Amino acid sequence: ARRTSPSPPPRAMSAVGWLAQVSMQQAVLMALIASLPGLFIGYTNFTEDDFTNPDKLGSAHFLISLGVCLFVAALAYRALPFDLIPDWIPLFGKADDLFAGMFAGVGLCLVYSGWHFGTGAKPPEILVAADFVKKAHVAIAPFQVVAVESIKAGIKAARPVAAVLRPMAEKVFESTIKPVLVNAKNAVLGAAFDEYVADLEKANPAFSLVRKMVRSKK
Repeated sequence: ARRTSPSPPPRAMSAVGWLAQVSMQQAVLMALIASLPGLFIGYTNFTEDDFTNPDKLGSAHFLISLGVCLFVAALAYRALPFDLIPDWIPLFGKADDLFAGMFAGVGLCLVYSGWHFGTGAKPPEILVAADFVKKAHVAIAPFQVVAVESIKAGIKAARPVAAVLRPMAEKVFESTIKPVLVNAKNAVLGAAFDEYVADLEKANPAFSLVRKMVRSKK
């Protein structure tokens, strides 16, 4: 009879599936990051001569497009499953993530500068997105007002109830919960904890002053 190879255990299958998913995510995000410079150059028709062209560098089309590319690239890098610098490396492991966040902030600043101070026409896609956001804000505004007023009404209605329940909760804590906590502390730590606190008060006058202030408020 023909023998069939045994199927991998469930954990191995889940590990293989996870590895395939992570590898696909890594490949897609890396491809997106790698394609952004070419997309930017093609979209803005940027040439070598434009490096010294102030009209091009100061145009709204160029600034907004560059800002969007930097922002998208930074977000894509932050979403990578495997960074170029592994996070477990001390000091430097998070440096690339910090730089990615900085590039995202620079991208937003460029978009803002291009929108308000750039010359010439803005990218049509950005105008469509801005119009959509504006219409969405107008449509959501009534619901926001209702939500805020509902929260205010709920807080106002809850204040009398809280004023009634607070003394009851404090009484229950003082009579039931606090003795249990004190007994647990004494059983676990004993007198060593009190001696430790006394030593802290002797060594740190500020700590003793704070304890006295807390006790006086109580």
